[in-house]
Amino acid sequence: VDLAAEAGGNIETTVKDQKIVTDNGVTCLGYTDLPSRLASTSSSLYSNNISKFLLSAGPQTTKEPGYYYIDHKDEAVRGMLVVENGKMMYPAPLPPAPAAPPVKD
Repeated sequence: VDLAAEAGGNIETTVKDQKIVTDNGVTCLGYTDLPSRLASTSSSLYSNNISKFLLSAGPQTTKEPGYYYIDHKDEAVRGMLVVENGKMMYPAPLPPAPAAPPVKD
């Protein structure tokens, strides 16, 4: 992706507003409308990530309607906790330290 395609590009194979595949198989994108192409894609990806994240703590994981399991081992879930059972959880508690390697004699 050559973001400078509008001004001629940063590489020889860049052609404004075109996708070029070189003889050795390298694809060069010279699109000048990337912001308009990416807006809907980035919104879809973001909303999908948020949905999957919220569903990971929902009843789908426990199969119990209305029960949301908070997995304290999951870094993403642990990072979203602000208050749990009246206790302030922000900043997120650190994960447990890994076990020390065994000492060799």
